[in-house]
Order: sequence, then structure tokens, then C-alpha cells
Amino acid sequence: MKISLKWLNDFVDVTEFYSNPLRLADILTKAGLEVEGIQNRAQDFNNVVVGYIKVKDKHPNADKLSLCQVEIADGKVEQIVCGAQNHQAGDKVIVALPGALLPGNFAIKKSKIRDFESNGMLCSYKELGLPESGLDGIVILDSSAKPGQSFAEFSGYDDVTFELKVTPNRADCLSHFGLARELGCLLNKSVKSPEVQTKFSKPSTKEVIKLEVSEPELCPRYCGRSISGVKIGPSPAWLKARLEAIGMNSINNVVDVTNYVMLEMGQPLHAFDADLLAGAQVKIRKAQKNEKFKTLKEQNLVMTGEELLICDSEKPVAMAGIIGGMNSGVSEKTTNIFLESASFNAMSVRKSSRVHGVDTDSAYRFSRGVDQSGTATIMDRAALLIQQVAGGVAHEDAYDIYSKPQVKKPISISIQKVSDRLGYQADENLFVSYMKGLQIKVEEKGNGEYVMTPPLFRFDIEQDMDLVEEYARLHGYEHIQEAIPALRIAPATHDAAYLMNQKIAQMIRTEGFHQAFNYAFTSDLAEKKMIGNEVAAWKVLGLSTDAEAIKIKNPLSEDLNVMRRTLTQGLWKNTLDNIRSGNTAGSLFEIGTVFSKQETHYVESRRLALIAWGEPLGVYATEAPLIYQIKSTLEKLFLSLQITSFSFGQVSQNPPPFVHQGQWATVMVEGQNVGYIGTAHPGLILEEKARVPVAMAELDLQTVLKGQPRPVKFKSLSKFQPVDRDFAFVMESAKPIGDLLKEAKKACGSALTELFVFDIYEGDKLPAGQKSVALRALFQGGDNALTDADLQGLSQKVIEAAKKSVNATLR
Repeated sequence: MKISLKWLNDFVDVTEFYSNPLRLADILTKAGLEVEGIQNRAQDFNNVVVGYIKVKDKHPNADKLSLCQVEIADGKVEQIVCGAQNHQAGDKVIVALPGALLPGNFAIKKSKIRDFESNGMLCSYKELGLPESGLDGIVILDSSAKPGQSFAEFSGYDDVTFELKVTPNRADCLSHFGLARELGCLLNKSVKSPEVQTKFSKPSTKEVIKLEVSEPELCPRYCGRSISGVKIGPSPAWLKARLEAIGMNSINNVVDVTNYVMLEMGQPLHAFDADLLAGAQVKIRKAQKNEKFKTLKEQNLVMTGEELLICDSEKPVAMAGIIGGMNSGVSEKTTNIFLESASFNAMSVRKSSRVHGVDTDSAYRFSRGVDQSGTATIMDRAALLIQQVAGGVAHEDAYDIYSKPQVKKPISISIQKVSDRLGYQADENLFVSYMKGLQIKVEEKGNGEYVMTPPLFRFDIEQDMDLVEEYARLHGYEHIQEAIPALRIAPATHDAAYLMNQKIAQMIRTEGFHQAFNYAFTSDLAEKKMIGNEVAAWKVLGLSTDAEAIKIKNPLSEDLNVMRRTLTQGLWKNTLDNIRSGNTAGSLFEIGTVFSKQETHYVESRRLALIAWGEPLGVYATEAPLIYQIKSTLEKLFLSLQITSFSFGQVSQNPPPFVHQGQWATVMVEGQNVGYIGTAHPGLILEEKARVPVAMAELDLQTVLKGQPRPVKFKSLSKFQPVDRDFAFVMESAKPIGDLLKEAKKACGSALTELFVFDIYEGDKLPAGQKSVALRALFQGGDNALTDADLQGLSQKVIEAAKKSVNATLR
């Protein structure tokens, strides 16, 4: 909000800050009213003065130039060459002297123009960066201008404006008078109230206009006065200057007064053309659903039925507290007006303003709260100014419908409580002085006890702690001593779940994956497409999922309207975004929560999901299918968590709908299904035009991490030489090799330190439906060296395990 220092001076003496506005800015900022910027217009017109043309001659060396002798101070005349044609000897003009810096970084210097010296420039409004008057040439000033006078002073541009950041709780400072009240307290100075109209004429306003308020909850106070015989025209210079100083354009004299009083007193006003009010009636009612209204900004709005409207007997003429209508606005033809000053419900105004995207100064103030107690007085202030600038007669017997007058509750407080809360001894006399300066009614009860009643315009003062805050703010926050609190308890331990998440994330990042962080809410439609309707199949996989997602009551958009049930869908979307952005290979993982409902409460479950797409890169640049990158990462993860009992195998005929039905497996950890791993379904790849292979996995972290962190067990390294043996088994192609490995490890015990596949063959040298699997086993004794007999026995156990588990025969 912009504040004019000269305007502020009408109410409280701030002349001492004209030469040093930074000092006032510091006082305001320390009091909680941050000054974001200061503009001193006078500095924009340094070395720009009023001049008097004593002589105007034709330039000897140029037909279109004139040679002027211009008085720029008493007895001081300068020669200036000018190219304009609209000035004469005897005119008073604006002169930019050497040293002036005009808009566009145009520096004025002494110069020679066609062999004649020119010690300045005669200026137009355009050259000064001011609104143009429509006339060509330099500016001709009126006779009241005094040669040598600063142009800024003459034109009213010798003002300083502050840009204030007013917090939402300080709506009382959204005006010059409101800020003056604050400064009166801060500077211990008296505050003058503006002049208001006190004498009114017949006929009665109630005879001219009929008024009806049908929504007193949304319009707790409504005042109105009719004014007849006004003449609409341009505003006087003083009014224009005041508005322009804070960045508001002049419209006409009556509208300018309503804007002026709003900026002066903080009360938005509206003037209706009384002759355009059908039936000479004003009704305050709720809008009808789909009712149409055209604003002064020519916006065509369709009402939802929740808005509060100002209407005549036929139609809406304004949206209450926000904006007037085209059908009742003041124009050049207006002669009679109905002046409105009202208080509207802040929530209603804010909601209507946002729904329709109509932001106005009026809505800004009503949304934060307007003091109901001053509504009638401020209306009479505007009535006085309107008669001064537009003539007319203000009618008596104004409307003032105030169904439930506001009353502030008294607050009990003691000086001891103020001291206790601030941590230092508060000055009782100073405390009382500050409270009175804030126009708080103070009643002393003795022994440092007080009962205080805040003024109605201070919406933010409701309890004793608010009074404590006011004292701290006015006295200065710097008086609150810094003290590090004593640490009497042990620091809190780190959250175990967080530490495990960090450990897992670090491990997966070392495998070349990047961590993703997605919203916990997602699109219901997109997620259903991924999950499908067979949620029972998810339960078999160890990923319990609700049939319906938990809906968000007030979603940001339809793409974020439910709480997620899986992490895979978010990573799939991330993958598509990467592919469509040209990143055709990569890998991501996410650790996050999914949501479900159990009877009366909601449940969050931790999950881990991984996804990889494109041709494997770096250390994974092999011909192996992409899914093995994820499988390898999961195996390393399990081993890092001291989990040795895990496997990958199908145990369900109903895979997730988004995976390839022949390239997927359940993930089992210590006898429990904890998730799935698989390749994206070809149909899904084709539909989304991904054009690269995609593999993914999702695990229930809560099951995986049971008993974590596990202690690390150490054992001595064997002193004996390891021995390896190779085996080649023939088995059915459909049989999983994992079952063979598991059974062999079980049979051989600790003597079998490692067993892995190093070759698989399927071809014309084997019967159809058969495959050859080559295994390498590593045997090592713990306490004794293995003898040939031991090795023979262990080898036989491997062969028997192969026969037992998958009916494999030695090739």
C-alpha cells in the first residue's frame, strides 16, 4: 500500500521527516509495518524550476528555432534555445537547468546550438515523464507560478511516498488516517480528525430512495445518503495530485472523492447514479444462481448464488464490497447520486472476489475487515468533499441500518503478566501510555491490574497476549534479551524410520538410480488404469490395496483428486515425462507412503518403488534385459540389510495389469510376499508411445524392514583353500532355477559358500522344452580342509537337490 507523507501530515505532524524519510521508515518497520520502498518525487525534478520568458527572438542561424532569455530566479536570466512554437514572451514555463537528469537518462548540459549557447531546456510534460495534457509543445504554466520556484514544489510533486507491507491482521492501517493513528502513538503526537458534513437539506434521503437489507449477516451495517444537483467533471488539481501521488488515476470528481476517502479513511465507498436505480430502490440480497451481472470493467459475470448483490427493483447494480455495475455508474450525464458506505462480511467478499477473479481496492479492504463504527461518519466526510468539488445538495435523514452494533469485550491484564511473557520488567507507566495511545480504554484496578477495552477498529486485539505483543512492538523488540534455554534433557534420538529410509536411499543411489519425490495425491483415473479392478491380486503380492482410493474433499485439480495407492503410477508418469523430454534412458526410485482406509481410520504404509527405462548404460551396458538391473539392485539392497532369505518367483496367475504377463515375478523375503518385479506391458508401452523398454518394481517396506536394523554378525575367515566345481543340469524350460539353488544350499549347508548360474542353453541339441543350466559351486571348509570324499559327498548332494527340486538330471 502506498502512503503520501504530505497527506499523512494532514492528520499528524510529520514535517520533521520531510528531509529524512528514512528515519520514519525505520520507526514504522520496527513497529511491524515494513516499509518496502521510498519514492521521493522531488528528487526526480532536481534542477527543474519555473522560468519566465522575458524575450523571445528568432534564432539567427535556424528558421525553426527560437532564442529565449529566461528568468530562472530573481535577477538571474539564462539564454535557452528552443524548438517549440507555442510559447511567447511573458509566458511562464518549466526549465530544466544543467545538471538535471530527465527520464531516459537524458542529462541536461550547457551546449551550443547553431553557434549560440543554450543553458537549459524548456520542457513538455512528455520530456518530464508526466501524463500529457494533449497539447503540443512546451508546458505553459499559469500566472501564479513564481520564477525560480522548484517545479516539484509548484506542481505538488515535492512529496515522499512509502510503499508499506501491511500484514493481514492490521487492516486498520490500510489508510492515511489509520496510519496517522499508529504514528500518533509511536511519536506521542496528537491526531487530527478530518472534517465531515454536519448540515443537510431537505428532502429526506428516505423519501428519495427506498432501502431494504435482506441479508444482515452478510451486511451488518449499511449507510446511504442521496445528493442531488451534482455536476460531473474533472477533479481539481489538489485532488488529482493526491491520487496520482500514490499511483491512482483520476476518473471524475465524484468517483475521485470516493477513492480519495477510501485511501484517507480506509472505508470503501460507492456512488450510484440515482436516476438509473429502477424504482428508486436499493436492495441488498443474495444473488440468484446463474444471474448475470456486468461490472464497471465490462466483465460479464454469472453468479453462483452465494454472492451478495446490491440491486434496484429490477437488476443487480453492484457486487457488494467488490465492484459496481455498468448500469448504474456515475457518468457525465449524472446529476443525482446515492452515496453508499457499508460494512460487508469479510469471508463473503473474499470468496466472491476469488471465484470471479475480480480484485479491487475495495475487495482488498473488505476482505481484511473494515471498521463498522466509522461507516456513517466517513459517508458524511465524502458528502462534504463531493459538494466541494461537484456542487449539489446532501439530503438529510440518511439511512443507517445497523442491526447488531459491534461491542469489544474488555480484557483483564496485569503488568506482571506483561513482564513474565517478555522476560524483562515492563514499565507500567509506559505500558499504560502506549495503550491509551492506541485508543484503548484503560481502567485501573490497583496493584498493577487493569481492564482494557480495545477500539472497534483493532480487530486483532482480542486477548491479553495481544496487549503484551502491542507493548513489545511499540517498546521495541530489541529490548527482549537473547537467552539460550538450558538443555535439561537428552537430545531426541533420530527417527528410526527416517534413518532406514536414508540408508536405503543411499544404497540405491550408488546403483545409479535417481531419487524421485512425488505428491502423495494423484489422479484417480490414471491410477485406476494402472491398478485395475483386481485388488485381491495385489494382496497376494503382499501389497494390500483398497478397491477405491481415498478422495480429497477439496482437490487442487482433477489430476490430484485422490490419495495414492501405489508408487508405481507416479514413477511411470515421471518416466513418460523424461522420455518425451528426450531423456530416453534412466532410472528412478521413490520411498514414500500409500494410503488406505480401515473401518474408521486411515492407514499410511511405506513403500519402495523402482523404475528403469531405455537401454542400460554405464556398468549395466550389457545385452541382459533391463529388468535384471532392478533385480540386481534389490538383491544388493537385501544383502545390505542382512537379509539372506529372498527369492523371485511367480506365485499368482493374476499379475498386475501393467506388467508383461511373461516377464514378471513376485518378490519374497523370509517366506513372505513383499511385492513384484516386472517389465512394462507391451500394450502400455505402445499406448503411451514410449518406444523404449521399461522395467519396474514395488515393495512393501514395512514388511521388508521388520526387525531392522539387524546386528551385523562377524565370523572368522576360513584358513582353508576353497574348491570350485561346475555342474550342467538338463531341466524343463518352465522350471525356475531359483528352486534348484535354494534346495542345493539347504542340502550342503555352510560348506557351500557360493552357488551361481554362469550359462543357460536352449537349442536344437536339446529336446524341445528342455534347457541346460550350468552352475558353479564354491566349497570351503570352516574348521578343516575338505577331503576328496567330502567334495564327492557335497557334489552328490547338489545333484540330488537338483533332482528333488526341479527334476533336473546331470548332463
